[in-house]
Amino acid sequence: MTIERADAESAGRQPYEYVIVGGGIHGTCLANYLLADGGYSHDEIRIVDPRDELLASFERKARQCGMETLRSTFVQHIDTEPFSLESFAEGAGREAELVATDDYPNRPTVDLFLDHARSVIDRADIGDCHRQTRATGIDESGDSLHVETPNTGLKARRVVLALGLGAGPTRPDWASGLSDDAPVTHVWNDAFEPSTAAAFDGETYVVGGGITAGQLACTLSKQTSVTLLSRHQLESALSEADPYWLNWRHLERELHALPPGSQARHDRIRAARNDAMIPPYVERRLDDARDCGALDVRIGEIDCAYTSENGLLLRFADGTTDSDAQVVLATGLDPVPKHPLVRAVAESLSLQRGTNGFPVLNDRTLAWQQADGSTSTVYVSGALAEPSVGPFARNVIGARRVAERLLDPPDRDSTSGSQPASRGRS
Repeated sequence: MTIERADAESAGRQPYEYVIVGGGIHGTCLANYLLADGGYSHDEIRIVDPRDELLASFERKARQCGMETLRSTFVQHIDTEPFSLESFAEGAGREAELVATDDYPNRPTVDLFLDHARSVIDRADIGDCHRQTRATGIDESGDSLHVETPNTGLKARRVVLALGLGAGPTRPDWASGLSDDAPVTHVWNDAFEPSTAAAFDGETYVVGGGITAGQLACTLSKQTSVTLLSRHQLESALSEADPYWLNWRHLERELHALPPGSQARHDRIRAARNDAMIPPYVERRLDDARDCGALDVRIGEIDCAYTSENGLLLRFADGTTDSDAQVVLATGLDPVPKHPLVRAVAESLSLQRGTNGFPVLNDRTLAWQQADGSTSTVYVSGALAEPSVGPFARNVIGARRVAERLLDPPDRDSTSGSQPASRGRS
């Protein structure tokens, strides 16, 4: 659908039932659930994302960091049927791409996960819901919401913010004073290409100590000399958190019992997540690369950096130096509450924000609470939903948990049983 046609259509129509901001794994998964289990039609749902195709951002990031397999298991994907991906693999003769993992269910390769996701998108015509534009704000418009875009915008009864992991790449202080052409970049910069980084003549320092840094260091070490520079000893954890955090009853007992928007909730989630830890299969890739002599692992920090004729002159916190180097940062993303759209929406709709700017949510519906304590019609998914969905909120399974709340909130009339919420239900 062209932007011109879509804008003309939107201007004279009733509000969409759902406008989902973000066409990544979460936004696409939620749209699929609304279409398949929620009884909504394609004309009632829009996914707002500026990229050419759904999942384009996830695919690019997977390629940029050298991801080979997902950390999530084969039952965690964008479809509504748990064994859909496994059946897809079997039907295509690709069972070998369900990678065996010790004491853990099989995990799909990135290619298998994406091919399965595209088959779901094609089968359900989810692409018909995609509006290729960017949301810049949300305002009230009578009894509905108005999602602002660079064009005319869209009216919606409900909006779901599915914005991804963070606002933008996190850069250390020592890198802030360097010139734009200095050989330091971030793995999540849109322009970053592993092949370009691997062509550098000097030593490449990958800065970071988590799964992204480990995967990237292994990928670059196939073509150039790499040092993985971590502030701490590398630690290993297979999953992002203990599996019991997937259970709503556990979340209600251990998380929802704490005050909404509180520091206590934030601390509980941070303690539960295995952040900055490398899973064993990436650890083995690092060991293999070190055994081949193409990779070194160093514990320490860069104190300062200067541009030289052939790269960077680096001084480390222990007083040692190196020259003619380049740096690729794998230092994560700024927290998603810092996303400009989050701030704009909170201000324009008078929505509550808690510790570190996270939305204060209704735990039972995932609706963002208004300043007066009432419930808005703005919902969140992904990392923004962590205060209610818990440490797995940002993962693939987190999208399913949000879909469960959108379609069948636990405070529904008990006479309605376990069927999905009816169309148009507030």
